Amino acid sequence: MSERLTMINYVRETPEAILKNVENSKALTQPLVDEYLSKDYNRIIIVASGSSYNGSVCGKPFLQKILKKDVKVIPPFTFVNFKNDVREDDLVIVASQSGRSTNSIEAIETMKEKGHRVVGLTGDVDSDFKELCDVTVDWGVGVEKVGFVTKGVVTIALFLMLFGVEAQLAKGEITAEEAECYKNEFRKAADAHVELQASAAKYVENHQKDLLSLSNIFLISSGANQGTIMEGALKIGETVHIHATAYESEEFLHGPVFTINPEYMVIAMETGNKKVNERIEEIYEGTAIVTDRLCLVKCGESADVNTISTKVELMDEVMPLAYLAVCPILANFASNELRSERHVLCNKFREKVGIKSNKVPRKVEMERFN
Repeated sequence: MSERLTMINYVRETPEAILKNVENSKALTQPLVDEYLSKDYNRIIIVASGSSYNGSVCGKPFLQKILKKDVKVIPPFTFVNFKNDVREDDLVIVASQSGRSTNSIEAIETMKEKGHRVVGLTGDVDSDFKELCDVTVDWGVGVEKVGFVTKGVVTIALFLMLFGVEAQLAKGEITAEEAECYKNEFRKAADAHVELQASAAKYVENHQKDLLSLSNIFLISSGANQGTIMEGALKIGETVHIHATAYESEEFLHGPVFTINPEYMVIAMETGNKKVNERIEEIYEGTAIVTDRLCLVKCGESADVNTISTKVELMDEVMPLAYLAVCPILANFASNELRSERHVLCNKFREKVGIKSNKVPRKVEMERFN
């Protein structure tokens, strides 16, 4: 009997996927670079939901920094109903790993009705996107058979970063040497990802009772890792089926912190900013007064049993590529050991409220695939 695939399988595959996509960067991003260079686009709007949204949020800080242009990430429902007044010089990218999300398809149709070009960014170029978009781009995730996607989140964030590098290189805004420096940073993220996998596995060994008795979790961070904790909260919520919420570190202090008690868990992720990290560690130490259920994810050695760490230092905007490894490992352990399942009424809800088109995906039919 073959081994049942879980999120961990794809977490382990991710470092190799990072290295492969970095090496294939030019060919991988060429269709989007060509579109970007075809006219003078001044703003980029990425429309995405679920893990594709979170992955885009993770990739946004680097993309915005290197392109020196405004980048917005908007959920499809909000885009369709409230924020679709796009400008002629807006590059609109609709992202969906499956290419079948009905809200993403509606966003594409809304733009087509306006006569605006749309780029579809997906993990399946033979999905609905192929027939609807002006340009369909594969972001290089490969096959991911588990609906609670992990490799897809990292690879979409990486794709946006690589696109920024290749676009600026093609425009002559950066040199080949500068482009290679950025790519080396991405390669370092693959190394950090491996170290964080090992450190997270050790954390699981030392905190089994805590992870198997969770009811509420807060995740806090800032900078580019704000997107990382958003995805972490999603993964924990949808697999362990408990309440998990992500907050910008300082915003956590303005109300949410007063709800915690010794039964709550707090996961804090540091950034690439020393001053910000001092504040995050202060908050982490403060929460220890209330609860022992703690986790601090950082760069550097630590004797603290509650710490998950890597020795690889990364620029803040690249950190999500590595730090996204952590929460799926914690969530996978808890959900598997508890055999956590959605409440039966949630299944009836899913029957009532659909989120996917009826077209069978080329790669695999999955339970939830954004």
